Amino acid sequence: MSTFRHILQAAGRLYRRVFKRQFDPHVREIANVLRSVPVLSHLSSGALHAMAEASHRRTYRRGESLYYEGDPGLGLYVVESGRIRLISDADPDRPRTLREPEVHEMFGGLSLLGDFRRLETAETITEARVLGFFRPDLKNVMRRNPQAGTEIVMAIARRVATQYVEAVRVIEEREGRDVALDIYAEASSRAEAGSVSMS
Repeated sequence: MSTFRHILQAAGRLYRRVFKRQFDPHVREIANVLRSVPVLSHLSSGALHAMAEASHRRTYRRGESLYYEGDPGLGLYVVESGRIRLISDADPDRPRTLREPEVHEMFGGLSLLGDFRRLETAETITEARVLGFFRPDLKNVMRRNPQAGTEIVMAIARRVATQYVEAVRVIEEREGRDVALDIYAEASSRAEAGSVSMS
Protein backbone atom coordinates (compact mmCIF):
# COMPACT_ATOMS: atom_id res chain seq x y z
CA MET A 1 0.00 0.00 0.00
CA SER A 2 2.87 2.34 0.84
CA THR A 3 4.44 1.87 -2.61
CA PHE A 4 1.11 2.54 -4.30
CA ARG A 5 0.69 5.76 -2.27
CA HIS A 6 4.19 6.91 -3.33
CA ILE A 7 3.31 6.27 -6.97
CA LEU A 8 0.09 8.27 -6.61
CA GLN A 9 1.93 11.15 -4.93
CA ALA A 10 4.58 11.18 -7.65
CA ALA A 11 1.87 11.13 -10.34
CA GLY A 12 0.10 14.02 -8.60
CA ARG A 13 3.30 16.09 -8.48
CA LEU A 14 3.95 15.40 -12.16
CA TYR A 15 0.37 16.32 -13.08
CA ARG A 16 0.59 19.61 -11.15
CA ARG A 17 3.94 20.47 -12.73
CA VAL A 18 2.75 19.78 -16.28
CA PHE A 19 -0.77 21.24 -16.11
CA LYS A 20 -0.63 23.96 -13.44
CA ARG A 21 0.47 26.64 -15.90
CA GLN A 22 -2.47 26.00 -18.18
CA PHE A 23 -5.09 26.14 -15.45
CA ASP A 24 -3.81 28.82 -13.08
CA PRO A 25 -5.35 32.11 -14.32
CA HIS A 26 -3.27 34.14 -11.85
CA VAL A 27 0.00 32.83 -13.30
CA ARG A 28 -1.30 33.26 -16.85
CA GLU A 29 -2.28 36.88 -16.11
CA ILE A 30 1.15 37.70 -14.67
CA ALA A 31 2.88 35.97 -17.61
CA ASN A 32 0.89 38.20 -19.99
CA VAL A 33 2.04 41.29 -18.09
CA LEU A 34 5.66 40.11 -18.25
CA ARG A 35 5.28 39.43 -21.99
CA SER A 36 4.35 43.12 -22.39
CA VAL A 37 7.66 44.25 -20.87
CA PRO A 38 10.04 45.03 -23.77
CA VAL A 39 13.07 43.52 -21.98
CA LEU A 40 11.23 40.25 -21.37
CA SER A 41 9.10 40.05 -24.51
CA HIS A 42 11.48 37.62 -26.26
CA LEU A 43 11.43 35.03 -23.46
CA SER A 44 9.93 31.67 -24.28
CA SER A 45 6.53 30.79 -22.83
CA GLY A 46 8.23 28.40 -20.42
CA ALA A 47 10.54 31.10 -19.09
CA LEU A 48 7.70 33.63 -18.82
CA HIS A 49 5.56 31.16 -16.86
CA ALA A 50 8.46 30.20 -14.60
CA MET A 51 9.08 33.88 -13.87
CA ALA A 52 5.35 34.54 -13.39
CA GLU A 53 5.03 31.68 -10.88
CA ALA A 54 7.86 33.21 -8.80
CA SER A 55 6.79 36.87 -9.09
CA HIS A 56 5.14 38.82 -6.29
CA ARG A 57 2.31 41.26 -6.88
CA ARG A 58 2.32 44.25 -4.52
CA THR A 59 0.23 47.39 -4.17
CA TYR A 60 1.68 50.63 -2.78
CA ARG A 61 -0.18 53.69 -1.57
CA ARG A 62 0.59 57.15 -2.93
CA GLY A 63 3.88 58.47 -1.50
CA GLU A 64 5.26 55.09 -0.43
CA SER A 65 8.83 54.05 -1.24
CA LEU A 66 9.63 50.71 -2.82
CA TYR A 67 13.31 51.12 -1.91
CA TYR A 68 15.80 53.85 -1.03
CA GLU A 69 19.00 55.05 -2.63
CA GLY A 70 21.91 53.13 -1.11
CA ASP A 71 19.80 50.14 -0.01
CA PRO A 72 21.08 46.70 -0.96
CA GLY A 73 19.30 45.79 -4.19
CA LEU A 74 17.34 42.55 -4.12
CA GLY A 75 15.61 42.44 -7.49
CA LEU A 76 13.55 44.09 -10.17
CA TYR A 77 10.07 45.58 -10.41
CA VAL A 78 7.57 45.84 -13.26
CA VAL A 79 4.95 48.60 -13.19
CA GLU A 80 1.46 47.15 -13.65
CA SER A 81 -0.53 50.31 -12.93
CA GLY A 82 -0.10 53.73 -11.38
CA ARG A 83 2.85 56.11 -11.49
CA ILE A 84 6.27 55.67 -9.93
CA ARG A 85 9.26 57.97 -10.03
CA LEU A 86 12.93 57.22 -9.58
CA ILE A 87 14.68 60.01 -7.72
CA SER A 88 18.11 60.90 -6.43
CA ASP A 89 17.82 62.02 -2.85
CA ALA A 90 21.51 62.75 -2.26
CA ASP A 91 20.30 66.24 -1.30
CA PRO A 92 17.27 65.55 0.95
CA ASP A 93 16.10 69.16 0.61
CA ARG A 94 15.98 68.94 -3.18
CA PRO A 95 15.32 65.42 -4.45
CA ARG A 96 15.80 65.18 -8.20
CA THR A 97 13.53 63.11 -10.44
CA LEU A 98 15.59 60.91 -12.74
CA ARG A 99 12.72 59.31 -14.64
CA GLU A 100 9.23 57.83 -14.39
CA PRO A 101 8.97 54.21 -15.58
CA GLU A 102 5.94 53.62 -17.79
CA VAL A 103 3.31 50.94 -17.27
CA HIS A 104 4.79 47.55 -18.25
CA GLU A 105 8.31 48.92 -17.85
CA MET A 106 10.93 47.22 -15.71
CA PHE A 107 13.31 48.95 -13.31
CA GLY A 108 15.89 47.80 -10.76
CA GLY A 109 17.10 44.92 -12.92
CA LEU A 110 20.79 45.45 -12.15
CA SER A 111 20.31 44.11 -8.62
CA LEU A 112 19.01 40.82 -9.99
CA LEU A 113 22.52 40.12 -11.30
CA GLY A 114 24.50 40.87 -8.15
CA ASP A 115 24.74 42.49 -4.77
CA PHE A 116 24.65 46.11 -5.93
CA ARG A 117 23.31 49.00 -3.90
CA ARG A 118 20.37 50.95 -5.29
CA LEU A 119 21.41 53.99 -7.32
CA GLU A 120 18.11 55.79 -6.75
CA THR A 121 14.98 55.87 -4.60
CA ALA A 122 11.76 54.48 -6.10
CA GLU A 123 8.57 56.08 -4.79
CA THR A 124 4.95 56.16 -5.87
CA ILE A 125 3.30 59.29 -7.25
CA THR A 126 -0.12 57.62 -7.23
CA GLU A 127 -1.32 54.31 -5.86
CA ALA A 128 0.61 51.73 -7.86
CA ARG A 129 0.64 48.00 -8.42
CA VAL A 130 3.92 46.31 -9.28
CA LEU A 131 5.34 42.87 -9.84
CA GLY A 132 8.52 42.06 -7.94
CA PHE A 133 11.03 39.40 -8.95
CA PHE A 134 13.98 38.98 -6.61
CA ARG A 135 17.32 37.15 -6.48
CA PRO A 136 15.96 34.30 -4.30
CA ASP A 137 13.14 33.89 -6.85
CA LEU A 138 15.69 33.70 -9.67
CA LYS A 139 17.70 31.10 -7.74
CA ASN A 140 14.57 28.98 -7.31
CA VAL A 141 13.79 29.25 -11.03
CA MET A 142 17.40 28.31 -11.89
CA ARG A 143 17.18 25.27 -9.61
CA ARG A 144 13.82 24.07 -10.95
CA ASN A 145 14.19 25.09 -14.59
CA PRO A 146 17.79 25.97 -15.54
CA GLN A 147 16.86 26.81 -19.14
CA ALA A 148 14.22 29.34 -18.03
CA GLY A 149 16.62 30.83 -15.49
CA THR A 150 19.30 31.22 -18.13
CA GLU A 151 16.86 32.98 -20.47
CA ILE A 152 15.86 35.43 -17.73
CA VAL A 153 19.48 36.19 -16.78
CA MET A 154 20.43 36.72 -20.44
CA ALA A 155 17.49 39.11 -20.97
CA ILE A 156 18.50 41.19 -17.93
CA ALA A 157 22.18 41.08 -18.91
CA ARG A 158 21.32 42.36 -22.41
CA ARG A 159 19.35 45.22 -20.83
CA VAL A 160 22.24 46.17 -18.53
CA ALA A 161 24.72 46.00 -21.42
CA THR A 162 22.45 48.21 -23.53
CA GLN A 163 22.24 50.76 -20.71
CA TYR A 164 26.03 50.70 -20.39
CA VAL A 165 26.50 51.39 -24.11
CA GLU A 166 23.84 54.12 -24.05
CA ALA A 167 25.50 55.75 -21.01
CA VAL A 168 28.75 56.00 -22.98
CA ARG A 169 26.85 57.52 -25.94
CA VAL A 170 25.14 60.10 -23.72
CA ILE A 171 28.48 61.09 -22.18
CA GLU A 172 29.93 61.37 -25.70
CA GLU A 173 27.08 63.66 -26.78
CA ARG A 174 27.46 65.87 -23.72
CA GLU A 175 31.19 65.87 -23.09
CA GLY A 176 32.82 64.61 -26.28
CA ARG A 177 34.19 61.30 -27.50
CA ASP A 178 37.52 61.48 -25.65
CA VAL A 179 35.84 62.01 -22.27
CA ALA A 180 33.34 59.22 -22.99
CA LEU A 181 36.09 56.76 -23.93
CA ASP A 182 38.21 57.75 -20.93
CA ILE A 183 35.26 57.12 -18.59
CA TYR A 184 34.50 53.83 -20.37
CA ALA A 185 38.14 52.71 -20.03
CA GLU A 186 38.28 53.70 -16.35
CA ALA A 187 35.00 51.95 -15.57
CA SER A 188 36.20 48.82 -17.35
CA SER A 189 39.50 48.87 -15.42
CA ARG A 190 37.71 49.29 -12.10
CA ALA A 191 35.31 46.45 -12.92
CA GLU A 192 38.21 44.17 -13.89
CA ALA A 193 40.03 45.06 -10.67
CA GLY A 194 36.89 44.31 -8.67
CA SER A 195 36.85 47.76 -7.13
CA VAL A 196 33.30 48.62 -8.18
CA SER A 197 31.09 49.00 -5.13
CA MET A 198 27.74 50.62 -5.63
CA SER A 199 27.72 52.17 -2.16
